[in-house]
Amino acid sequence: MRYSIKAFIKEKNETVSNVASKLQLSRPTFDTYIAAYESGLKITKGRYQKIFDSLFSDYYISSDVFKERLELYHELLKSEKKNEPIEYLSKRADRTSMLMNEIRDNIRYNGLDNDLYKFINLVITNYSEDIFYNLVQFFLILYGKKDMSHVTDFQTAYFSELYCALSEIDHNEITFNLKDWEKYKKISRDAYLREQLRYMEIEKENIMQKQEEIRRQIYENTITWI
Repeated sequence: MRYSIKAFIKEKNETVSNVASKLQLSRPTFDTYIAAYESGLKITKGRYQKIFDSLFSDYYISSDVFKERLELYHELLKSEKKNEPIEYLSKRADRTSMLMNEIRDNIRYNGLDNDLYKFINLVITNYSEDIFYNLVQFFLILYGKKDMSHVTDFQTAYFSELYCALSEIDHNEITFNLKDWEKYKKISRDAYLREQLRYMEIEKENIMQKQEEIRRQIYENTITWI
């Protein structure tokens, strides 16, 4: 292996201890698996070989994708320990991998469009909300990815309004509405401020995690020298 897994984990704004905990492993066992994997040896437990392949084989995987996969395996391993059904989690992991492959192909051939991936993440994060769920359903049906046999009365009204608005854009018939525009601006500005505050909190948390990791390393090194 051409790079250190522990360095890779830190590069993704995670700690080695936290990753070990997420994977339901003690630090010594995790260190043993890392040493084996970096040496090109098979990990004794087959499931962890697959997990390591998914998490650590691609150095250029983004931090967001890495953390998403880590959370998926964390849930999967917790379910196995409780003897709960894990089929739905496996399917979820498979779908996530398929999506990541499509995104990588898109980047390779069409270049990186940050706005597109921000939107994808926005839809995934908020899919349970009616506005996002029905928007997704609208486009799936419109592009023939899903039949419309189970469309609800609400969706019939919503889809017709949305189609009308989009058709006006296509035919350059759209008109400016000052009142709606002012509402849109206010909601957007408030949302932007909330998002900036969220990023600041995340950055603060990352700094605290790094400081904690440094303190832990200093403590461990001190114990070693005593």
